[in-house]
Amino acid sequence: MDLQKDYGPVLGIRALAHRPEPPAAPGTARPAMVTARSPLRISLAGGGTDIPSYSSRHGGLVIGCAIDRYVGVTVFPREFSGRLRTVSESNELCDSAADHPNRMTRACLLRAGLHRDRQVAIFSDVPPGSGLGGSAAFAVSLLHAAAHPRTASARELAETAGRVEIEDLGRAVGKQDHYLAAYGGIRLLRFHPSGHVDPEPLALPPRVRDRLEERLMLFHTGISRDAGDVLAEQNRRTLEGHRESLTRLHAIRRLADEMVQCLSAGDIAGVAGLVGEHWRLKSKLGSRVSSPALQALHDRAVEAGAAGGKLLGSGGGGFLLLVCEPGRQAEVRRAMAEAGLRALPFRFTDSGSEARYVPL
Repeated sequence: MDLQKDYGPVLGIRALAHRPEPPAAPGTARPAMVTARSPLRISLAGGGTDIPSYSSRHGGLVIGCAIDRYVGVTVFPREFSGRLRTVSESNELCDSAADHPNRMTRACLLRAGLHRDRQVAIFSDVPPGSGLGGSAAFAVSLLHAAAHPRTASARELAETAGRVEIEDLGRAVGKQDHYLAAYGGIRLLRFHPSGHVDPEPLALPPRVRDRLEERLMLFHTGISRDAGDVLAEQNRRTLEGHRESLTRLHAIRRLADEMVQCLSAGDIAGVAGLVGEHWRLKSKLGSRVSSPALQALHDRAVEAGAAGGKLLGSGGGGFLLLVCEPGRQAEVRRAMAEAGLRALPFRFTDSGSEARYVPL
Protein backbone atom coordinates (compact mmCIF):
# COMPACT_ATOMS: atom_id res chain seq x y z
CA MET A 1 0.00 0.00 0.00
CA ASP A 2 1.37 3.40 -1.01
CA LEU A 3 -0.05 5.85 1.54
CA GLN A 4 1.37 8.83 -0.31
CA LYS A 5 -0.18 7.79 -3.63
CA ASP A 6 -3.46 6.42 -2.34
CA TYR A 7 -4.31 8.90 0.38
CA GLY A 8 -2.56 12.12 -0.46
CA PRO A 9 -0.20 13.84 1.97
CA VAL A 10 1.04 11.38 4.53
CA LEU A 11 1.58 12.31 8.14
CA GLY A 12 5.11 11.07 8.69
CA ILE A 13 6.92 11.28 12.00
CA ARG A 14 7.77 14.95 11.60
CA ALA A 15 4.55 15.78 9.79
CA LEU A 16 2.48 14.95 12.85
CA ALA A 17 3.83 18.07 14.52
CA HIS A 18 3.10 20.33 11.53
CA ARG A 19 -0.36 19.41 10.27
CA PRO A 20 -3.02 21.61 11.92
CA GLU A 21 -5.55 19.64 13.88
CA PRO A 22 -9.17 20.14 12.81
CA PRO A 23 -11.02 22.57 15.10
CA ALA A 24 -12.95 21.12 18.01
CA ALA A 25 -15.47 22.58 20.40
CA PRO A 26 -13.90 24.29 23.43
CA GLY A 27 -13.09 21.80 26.15
CA THR A 28 -13.57 18.77 23.88
CA ALA A 29 -11.17 16.54 21.98
CA ARG A 30 -12.06 15.75 18.39
CA PRO A 31 -12.14 11.96 17.91
CA ALA A 32 -10.06 10.55 15.08
CA MET A 33 -9.00 7.31 13.53
CA VAL A 34 -5.25 6.99 13.06
CA THR A 35 -3.50 4.44 10.85
CA ALA A 36 0.25 3.95 11.13
CA ARG A 37 2.67 1.65 9.35
CA SER A 38 6.33 0.88 10.09
CA PRO A 39 8.78 -1.02 7.89
CA LEU A 40 10.35 -4.38 8.60
CA ARG A 41 14.11 -4.74 8.21
CA ILE A 42 17.01 -6.94 7.22
CA SER A 43 20.41 -6.74 8.91
CA LEU A 44 23.62 -7.19 6.95
CA ALA A 45 26.18 -7.21 9.76
CA GLY A 46 26.67 -6.60 13.46
CA GLY A 47 23.43 -8.17 14.70
CA GLY A 48 23.71 -9.19 18.34
CA THR A 49 26.14 -6.43 19.29
CA ASP A 50 23.18 -4.11 19.98
CA ILE A 51 21.99 -6.23 22.91
CA PRO A 52 22.67 -4.22 26.11
CA SER A 53 24.66 -7.04 27.75
CA TYR A 54 27.28 -6.45 25.03
CA SER A 55 26.78 -2.86 23.86
CA SER A 56 26.80 -1.40 27.40
CA ARG A 57 30.36 -2.68 27.84
CA HIS A 58 31.87 -2.67 24.36
CA GLY A 59 29.60 -0.59 22.14
CA GLY A 60 27.69 -2.14 19.26
CA LEU A 61 27.56 -1.55 15.52
CA VAL A 62 24.84 -2.82 13.17
CA ILE A 63 24.15 -2.25 9.47
CA GLY A 64 20.47 -2.63 8.68
CA CYS A 65 18.10 -1.86 5.82
CA ALA A 66 14.39 -1.05 6.07
CA ILE A 67 12.33 -2.87 3.45
CA ASP A 68 8.93 -2.25 1.86
CA ARG A 69 7.17 -4.84 4.01
CA TYR A 70 5.25 -3.45 6.94
CA VAL A 71 3.33 -3.85 10.17
CA GLY A 72 0.29 -1.58 10.26
CA VAL A 73 -1.95 -0.53 13.15
CA THR A 74 -5.28 1.30 13.04
CA VAL A 75 -6.70 2.82 16.22
CA PHE A 76 -10.39 3.72 16.22
CA PRO A 77 -11.34 5.66 19.37
CA ARG A 78 -14.76 4.19 20.04
CA GLU A 79 -16.03 0.88 21.42
CA PHE A 80 -19.74 0.55 22.10
CA SER A 81 -19.27 -1.26 25.41
CA GLY A 82 -16.50 1.10 26.53
CA ARG A 83 -14.02 -1.75 26.58
CA LEU A 84 -10.92 -2.47 24.49
CA ARG A 85 -11.14 -4.52 21.31
CA THR A 86 -8.10 -5.74 19.35
CA VAL A 87 -8.11 -7.62 16.07
CA SER A 88 -5.06 -9.44 14.70
CA GLU A 89 -4.70 -13.20 14.33
CA SER A 90 -7.40 -13.44 16.99
CA ASN A 91 -10.11 -11.12 18.29
CA GLU A 92 -9.88 -10.00 21.89
CA LEU A 93 -12.39 -7.96 23.90
CA CYS A 94 -11.08 -6.82 27.28
CA ASP A 95 -12.26 -4.57 30.09
CA SER A 96 -8.94 -2.72 29.87
CA ALA A 97 -5.48 -2.98 28.32
CA ALA A 98 -4.15 -4.49 31.56
CA ASP A 99 -6.38 -7.51 30.94
CA HIS A 100 -5.17 -8.25 27.41
CA PRO A 101 -3.94 -11.87 27.17
CA ASN A 102 -1.04 -11.18 24.79
CA ARG A 103 2.01 -9.88 26.70
CA MET A 104 3.45 -7.88 23.80
CA THR A 105 0.14 -6.28 22.86
CA ARG A 106 -0.65 -5.56 26.52
CA ALA A 107 2.71 -3.86 27.11
CA CYS A 108 2.40 -1.74 23.95
CA LEU A 109 -1.15 -0.67 24.77
CA LEU A 110 -0.16 0.34 28.29
CA ARG A 111 2.87 2.32 27.07
CA ALA A 112 0.66 3.99 24.44
CA GLY A 113 -1.97 4.90 27.04
CA LEU A 114 -4.74 3.03 25.18
CA HIS A 115 -6.50 1.57 28.19
CA ARG A 116 -10.12 1.24 26.97
CA ASP A 117 -12.72 2.83 24.65
CA ARG A 118 -10.64 1.81 21.64
CA GLN A 119 -10.72 -0.59 18.72
CA VAL A 120 -7.27 -1.60 17.47
CA ALA A 121 -6.63 -3.53 14.27
CA ILE A 122 -3.18 -5.00 13.56
CA PHE A 123 -1.87 -6.11 10.16
CA SER A 124 1.46 -7.56 9.04
CA ASP A 125 3.14 -8.59 5.80
CA VAL A 126 4.84 -11.54 7.53
CA PRO A 127 4.07 -14.08 10.27
CA PRO A 128 5.17 -13.36 13.86
CA GLY A 129 8.60 -14.61 14.89
CA SER A 130 10.01 -14.06 11.40
CA GLY A 131 13.32 -12.38 12.23
CA LEU A 132 12.43 -9.23 10.29
CA GLY A 133 11.79 -7.06 13.35
CA GLY A 134 8.02 -7.47 13.35
CA SER A 135 7.49 -6.97 17.09
CA ALA A 136 9.45 -3.72 16.98
CA ALA A 137 7.54 -2.50 13.92
CA PHE A 138 4.29 -3.31 15.71
CA ALA A 139 5.34 -1.40 18.81
CA VAL A 140 6.47 1.62 16.78
CA SER A 141 3.24 1.62 14.73
CA LEU A 142 0.98 1.38 17.77
CA LEU A 143 2.86 4.13 19.59
CA HIS A 144 2.75 6.30 16.48
CA ALA A 145 -0.98 5.77 16.00
CA ALA A 146 -1.56 6.66 19.66
CA ALA A 147 0.62 9.78 19.50
CA HIS A 148 -1.83 12.07 17.72
CA PRO A 149 -2.31 14.94 18.38
CA ARG A 150 0.95 14.87 20.34
CA THR A 151 4.20 15.11 18.43
CA ALA A 152 6.22 11.92 18.01
CA SER A 153 9.81 12.06 16.83
CA ALA A 154 11.51 9.04 15.33
CA ARG A 155 13.88 8.83 18.28
CA GLU A 156 11.04 8.97 20.80
CA LEU A 157 9.18 6.22 18.98
CA ALA A 158 12.28 4.01 18.75
CA GLU A 159 13.29 4.50 22.37
CA THR A 160 9.81 3.97 23.78
CA ALA A 161 9.27 0.87 21.64
CA GLY A 162 12.63 -0.44 22.83
CA ARG A 163 11.62 0.09 26.45
CA VAL A 164 8.48 -1.96 25.86
CA GLU A 165 10.50 -5.04 24.91
CA ILE A 166 13.60 -4.58 27.07
CA GLU A 167 12.13 -3.09 30.27
CA ASP A 168 8.44 -4.00 30.32
CA LEU A 169 8.84 -7.52 28.91
CA GLY A 170 12.40 -8.20 30.07
CA ARG A 171 13.42 -9.57 26.67
CA ALA A 172 17.10 -10.01 25.81
CA VAL A 173 16.94 -7.93 22.64
CA GLY A 174 18.62 -4.82 21.28
CA LYS A 175 17.15 -1.72 19.66
CA GLN A 176 18.25 -2.05 16.04
CA ASP A 177 14.75 -3.14 14.97
CA HIS A 178 13.03 -0.26 16.71
CA TYR A 179 15.34 2.35 15.17
CA LEU A 180 15.01 0.96 11.65
CA ALA A 181 11.22 0.79 12.02
CA ALA A 182 11.07 4.39 13.19
CA TYR A 183 13.68 5.93 10.86
CA GLY A 184 13.72 3.67 7.78
CA GLY A 185 16.53 3.73 5.22
CA ILE A 186 19.87 1.95 5.11
CA ARG A 187 21.63 2.85 8.34
CA LEU A 188 24.78 2.35 10.34
CA LEU A 189 23.49 2.10 13.89
CA ARG A 190 26.03 2.89 16.62
CA PHE A 191 25.13 1.68 20.10
CA HIS A 192 27.19 3.52 22.70
CA PRO A 193 27.91 2.10 26.18
CA SER A 194 25.91 5.03 27.58
CA GLY A 195 22.81 3.66 25.86
CA HIS A 196 22.70 6.41 23.25
CA VAL A 197 22.08 5.31 19.65
CA ASP A 198 23.31 7.09 16.53
CA PRO A 199 21.19 6.04 13.51
CA GLU A 200 23.56 7.25 10.79
CA PRO A 201 22.21 7.06 7.22
CA LEU A 202 24.50 5.06 4.95
CA ALA A 203 24.39 7.00 1.68
CA LEU A 204 25.17 4.49 -1.04
CA PRO A 205 25.60 5.51 -4.67
CA PRO A 206 22.42 4.58 -6.59
CA ARG A 207 24.38 2.06 -8.67
CA VAL A 208 25.62 0.24 -5.55
CA ARG A 209 22.23 0.36 -3.85
CA ASP A 210 20.54 -1.10 -6.94
CA ARG A 211 23.11 -3.89 -7.30
CA LEU A 212 22.79 -4.80 -3.62
CA GLU A 213 18.98 -4.80 -3.71
CA GLU A 214 18.98 -6.95 -6.87
CA ARG A 215 21.19 -9.60 -5.25
CA LEU A 216 19.40 -10.00 -1.92
CA MET A 217 16.75 -12.71 -1.54
CA LEU A 218 14.48 -13.69 1.35
CA PHE A 219 12.98 -17.11 2.02
CA HIS A 220 10.76 -18.08 4.95
CA THR A 221 11.80 -21.29 6.70
CA GLY A 222 8.28 -21.84 8.01
CA ILE A 223 9.57 -21.78 11.59
CA SER A 224 8.42 -19.05 13.99
CA ARG A 225 10.30 -18.40 17.21
CA ASP A 226 10.56 -15.84 19.99
CA ALA A 227 13.72 -13.78 19.58
CA GLY A 228 13.99 -13.13 23.31
CA ASP A 229 13.94 -16.86 24.06
CA VAL A 230 16.58 -17.65 21.42
CA LEU A 231 18.84 -14.79 22.57
CA ALA A 232 18.54 -15.55 26.28
CA GLU A 233 21.47 -17.97 26.19
CA GLN A 234 23.71 -15.51 24.35
CA ASN A 235 22.71 -12.79 26.80
CA ARG A 236 23.53 -14.97 29.81
CA ARG A 237 26.90 -16.00 28.40
CA THR A 238 27.79 -12.39 27.61
CA LEU A 239 26.90 -11.23 31.12
CA GLU A 240 29.02 -14.06 32.56
CA GLY A 241 31.99 -13.06 30.40
CA HIS A 242 32.01 -16.32 28.43
CA ARG A 243 35.24 -16.06 26.45
CA GLU A 244 34.17 -17.80 23.25
CA SER A 245 30.91 -15.86 23.05
CA LEU A 246 32.67 -12.53 23.53
CA THR A 247 35.30 -13.44 20.94
CA ARG A 248 32.56 -14.16 18.40
CA LEU A 249 30.66 -10.96 19.22
CA HIS A 250 33.85 -8.90 18.88
CA ALA A 251 34.39 -10.50 15.47
CA ILE A 252 30.78 -9.76 14.45
CA ARG A 253 31.31 -6.16 15.54
CA ARG A 254 34.38 -5.93 13.28
CA LEU A 255 32.38 -7.40 10.38
CA ALA A 256 30.14 -4.33 10.49
CA ASP A 257 33.15 -2.08 9.88
CA GLU A 258 34.23 -4.31 7.00
CA MET A 259 30.70 -4.28 5.59
CA VAL A 260 30.76 -0.47 5.45
CA GLN A 261 34.00 -0.63 3.49
CA CYS A 262 32.60 -3.18 1.03
CA LEU A 263 29.41 -1.20 0.49
CA SER A 264 31.29 2.05 0.04
CA ALA A 265 33.49 0.38 -2.57
CA GLY A 266 30.55 -1.32 -4.31
CA ASP A 267 32.10 -4.72 -3.56
CA ILE A 268 28.98 -6.93 -3.52
CA ALA A 269 31.08 -10.10 -3.66
CA GLY A 270 32.71 -8.90 -0.45
CA VAL A 271 29.27 -8.30 1.06
CA ALA A 272 28.30 -11.91 0.30
CA GLY A 273 31.43 -13.21 1.96
CA LEU A 274 30.81 -11.15 5.09
CA VAL A 275 27.18 -12.31 5.31
CA GLY A 276 28.42 -15.90 5.18
CA GLU A 277 31.08 -15.22 7.82
CA HIS A 278 28.47 -13.56 10.02
CA TRP A 279 26.40 -16.74 9.93
CA ARG A 280 29.43 -18.89 10.75
CA LEU A 281 30.05 -16.82 13.87
CA LYS A 282 26.42 -16.28 14.83
CA SER A 283 25.39 -19.93 14.52
CA LYS A 284 27.72 -20.79 17.43
CA LEU A 285 26.42 -18.09 19.80
CA GLY A 286 23.74 -20.29 21.32
CA SER A 287 22.32 -23.78 21.11
CA ARG A 288 19.02 -22.53 19.62
CA VAL A 289 20.43 -20.22 16.93
CA SER A 290 20.81 -23.02 14.40
CA SER A 291 20.01 -26.71 13.99
CA PRO A 292 21.01 -29.46 11.58
CA ALA A 293 17.83 -28.83 9.57
CA LEU A 294 18.38 -25.06 9.38
CA GLN A 295 22.04 -25.46 8.50
CA ALA A 296 21.01 -27.90 5.77
CA LEU A 297 18.72 -25.24 4.27
CA HIS A 298 21.57 -22.73 4.31
CA ASP A 299 23.93 -25.22 2.69
CA ARG A 300 21.34 -26.17 0.07
CA ALA A 301 21.02 -22.52 -0.95
CA VAL A 302 24.79 -22.14 -1.26
CA GLU A 303 25.05 -25.34 -3.29
CA ALA A 304 22.35 -24.01 -5.63
CA GLY A 305 24.32 -20.83 -6.30
CA ALA A 306 23.95 -18.37 -3.40
CA ALA A 307 27.22 -16.63 -2.59
CA GLY A 308 26.35 -16.18 1.09
CA GLY A 309 23.47 -16.40 3.51
CA LYS A 310 22.32 -16.22 7.11
CA LEU A 311 19.21 -16.52 9.21
CA LEU A 312 17.92 -13.09 10.19
CA GLY A 313 17.15 -11.81 13.65
CA SER A 314 18.05 -14.14 16.48
CA GLY A 315 18.15 -17.22 14.24
CA GLY A 316 16.28 -20.38 15.18
CA GLY A 317 13.97 -20.04 12.17
CA GLY A 318 12.27 -17.10 10.50
CA PHE A 319 13.73 -15.79 7.24
CA LEU A 320 16.88 -16.85 5.43
CA LEU A 321 18.69 -13.95 3.75
CA LEU A 322 20.75 -14.88 0.68
CA VAL A 323 23.15 -12.93 -1.50
CA CYS A 324 23.00 -14.28 -5.03
CA GLU A 325 24.01 -13.15 -8.52
CA PRO A 326 20.97 -12.59 -10.78
CA GLY A 327 22.00 -15.39 -13.13
CA ARG A 328 21.86 -17.96 -10.32
CA GLN A 329 18.64 -16.82 -8.67
CA ALA A 330 16.23 -18.99 -10.64
CA GLU A 331 18.14 -22.09 -9.58
CA VAL A 332 18.21 -20.94 -5.95
CA ARG A 333 14.47 -20.23 -5.99
CA ARG A 334 13.84 -23.69 -7.36
CA ALA A 335 16.01 -25.33 -4.68
CA MET A 336 14.31 -23.38 -1.91
CA ALA A 337 10.83 -24.14 -3.27
CA GLU A 338 11.66 -27.84 -3.37
CA ALA A 339 12.64 -27.56 0.30
CA GLY A 340 9.29 -25.94 1.10
CA LEU A 341 10.53 -22.36 1.57
CA ARG A 342 8.49 -19.43 0.31
CA ALA A 343 10.17 -16.38 -1.26
CA LEU A 344 9.38 -12.84 -0.08
CA PRO A 345 10.10 -10.19 -2.74
CA PHE A 346 11.09 -6.80 -1.34
CA ARG A 347 12.82 -3.52 -2.03
CA PHE A 348 14.60 -1.05 0.24
CA THR A 349 12.61 1.88 1.59
CA ASP A 350 13.84 5.20 2.93
CA SER A 351 10.57 5.84 4.77
CA GLY A 352 10.31 5.14 8.45
CA SER A 353 7.10 5.01 10.43
CA GLU A 354 4.23 6.95 8.85
CA ALA A 355 0.80 7.80 10.24
CA ARG A 356 -2.39 9.32 8.90
CA TYR A 357 -5.08 11.11 10.89
CA VAL A 358 -8.74 10.85 9.84
CA PRO A 359 -11.28 12.96 11.76
CA LEU A 360 -14.46 11.19 12.77
